[in-house]
Amino acid sequence: MNRRSVILVSMVASALMLCPAIGSHASQKIADCGQQVGGIRLCLISVGPSDLEVALQNVSDHDVTLNLGIILANGRAQVPNYISLNFTDARGKRRVFKFADKRYPGIAGRIDDYVVPLRAGSTYALHLTLDQFWCQETNEFSVPLLPGKNLLTADFEGNGAKATNLDTPGIKFMNFWRGKVESNTLTLEH
Repeated sequence: MNRRSVILVSMVASALMLCPAIGSHASQKIADCGQQVGGIRLCLISVGPSDLEVALQNVSDHDVTLNLGIILANGRAQVPNYISLNFTDARGKRRVFKFADKRYPGIAGRIDDYVVPLRAGSTYALHLTLDQFWCQETNEFSVPLLPGKNLLTADFEGNGAKATNLDTPGIKFMNFWRGKVESNTLTLEH
């Protein structure tokens, strides 16, 4: 096995170790999801007053790889910044909230792609909270639920490798899913 193959095998093994266990909600058959795009469906589930589960399902017959954003500190921090929320509050005001975990306000050091291999028929779920999103337009650092019916839809935009490092050049050759997929619309009453 040549050096390039060894590096690629080690990257895939590392990515597999970083994949969290599928949440209890996503492991059940998810019926309420958005329309599939290129074999990927996005599901948005409320699991608490301000807690969400975002599940990505591979409904195709072939395996794909997702790039959910960035990984910092050699895997200690996973930032799914390619996931956003389209929010319509109870008064009808619409805005887009991007993932921005406040625990990591700045980046210093190594950045890697947040690579998730997703086998055909598999689901990958993330537990997220409303205070992990911000709206650049209005400078709101949490999704503000108002009294009444608030509507949320999640978006995921799949890209190829963007954070290629000197020791991971082969990552750009992986079978990344590219496209944009939208979840079901979730109604949160506050």
